[in-house]
Amino acid sequence: MSLIQLVIYMLELKCDDLTVEGQSLSGISTYFRIRELDLIFDLGRCPIAFIGTNHVFISHFHLDHYFGLPIYISQRWMAGISPGKIFVPADGLHQISQILDQISKLDCNSLWTYELIPVQPNDRIEFRNNLVAYVLPLTHRVTSVGYLICEVRKKLKPEFHKLSGSEIAALKKSGVTVTHQVELPKVAYLGDTSTIPMNDHPLLAESPTLISECTFILPEDRKKAIDTMHLHLDQIVEIMPRIKSRNVVLTHLSRRYDTATIQQTIFSRFSRSDQERIKLLI
Repeated sequence: MSLIQLVIYMLELKCDDLTVEGQSLSGISTYFRIRELDLIFDLGRCPIAFIGTNHVFISHFHLDHYFGLPIYISQRWMAGISPGKIFVPADGLHQISQILDQISKLDCNSLWTYELIPVQPNDRIEFRNNLVAYVLPLTHRVTSVGYLICEVRKKLKPEFHKLSGSEIAALKKSGVTVTHQVELPKVAYLGDTSTIPMNDHPLLAESPTLISECTFILPEDRKKAIDTMHLHLDQIVEIMPRIKSRNVVLTHLSRRYDTATIQQTIFSRFSRSDQERIKLLI
């Protein structure tokens, strides 16, 4: 596949009950949609199919991760669609607002309507009735964050498990709270980073799907990974025993590698069972 094809065409990957759509090529553009959850991770460019998605989570302000925002915002504005919720690192809020307003004035001599919501590591965001996002600290050349998405459910308290349906109904009628709220991880996203925040949320390792950058993969590129503050394949291999994800999606690979090199190098580093969990979005 040529570089032009990689930039133009959107890929699709099925991960259990979720569909990951998009593309990520280091330095060119990164954009992913999980349509079942009505959310986008990063928006380096904006396919028209993404316009109706209502929640956008930006990891950091490098052009290849956010410069699709003007298209997303302007298309919704022109179509009369209510503004989507765009979550961005807090310390870039003022600058990105200025950029968007200047592009808006240049584009239509008016100001688009949009909603930017600042986030910081350790924030808990209730963005849909049954979904929350945890903001994870990442380490990069500019402020960068990751996101862990969890589904909120009500479950019967353990002390009532042995009761019959009628007994539980009677307790509820008498005013007893028989359920408690639990959060079940659905998907985690790590944008550009030189670290993996495994200790920053207890559910990160449990997420059924983990989408992670893996920019560099060859031994001779370890110093390059350190210098540019990106992940190297060595770090994924090291952390793999702690990750319980059924789907480990590796993205954002350097343009210096061809597809055959990527596939051969990555899969050669993992056991047979771990190979079955690794998925490449390339």
